[in-house]
Amino acid sequence: MILLHHPEVELSRALLAELPSDCGCVDWTSEIQRGEYVALDGPSPSAFPSVLVDVPAYAEDRALIGEGGEFLGMEPVTVPAHQEVLRMPANWDAVASFMASMEERAQLRPAV
Repeated sequence: MILLHHPEVELSRALLAELPSDCGCVDWTSEIQRGEYVALDGPSPSAFPSVLVDVPAYAEDRALIGEGGEFLGMEPVTVPAHQEVLRMPANWDAVASFMASMEERAQLRPAV
């Protein structure tokens, strides 16, 4: 996890004050830190604070469409592991709740 932090935002300062030991931090006002993050192709935040999290691969059902555009049914497809930016989490418990939900989804619907 990485906290995308802006020191002018009260909620961002509150999250930084309780930053978990396994979480990094990018100060968005630091040109160097922001540049390093952008160079890694991390998703951009739409608000501060944001938390970059790793989402495990899972399966979901998608519509199977024939060559003529006809609906043929549903098929399972794998959504690969990826990163998401959680916009303005109220606290670290909210982040933990999201992560637990993503882990449960991956266990209930394993990648195919």
